[in-house]
Amino acid sequence: MKGTPGNTVILHWDEFRTTWAELSWRDWVRFRGLGDGGLSLLAGAEAGEHYFLVCILGDRGELCNAIPHRYVMSTDGRLVHGFDGLEAAEREESSRIEELVLPSSEDAERYKEFGARGLSVNLPPVHTVQPLLRAIPGLAGAQQGAACWHFLSAIGICRASPRAN
Repeated sequence: MKGTPGNTVILHWDEFRTTWAELSWRDWVRFRGLGDGGLSLLAGAEAGEHYFLVCILGDRGELCNAIPHRYVMSTDGRLVHGFDGLEAAEREESSRIEELVLPSSEDAERYKEFGARGLSVNLPPVHTVQPLLRAIPGLAGAQQGAACWHFLSAIGICRASPRAN
């Protein structure tokens, strides 16, 4: 499931207010440099590390996927650096594998490893997790086996067992 303005909520950690705030789709696209002019700008953002969580929702508003992002911002609110946990050669290898129609089992395993490293370097700090759990839309409706559980389990959240203890 791919994110669109209609099924995506972007959360941004505000260190000063110690809260996760929703960022508009337009601001996210502009910040990522995907809008008109290709500028990577987030108005009002302070210099330093910034954490975002892209939440992709299903038809019933349930959380389907949660993709963490970590960026370094300049003093003028521009994106300076993103993190993927890969060295340059690994990034090239990952891109090569991504373009394969039928990757070998070795390529698929390697790509999975790259993804796991990318996830781990983008996880939000521990002190942001409790506020994040209050802010994530559709969390209660997340289905077992949904892609969001990769992120949720990485921050220490487990799905409740349907069996009584």
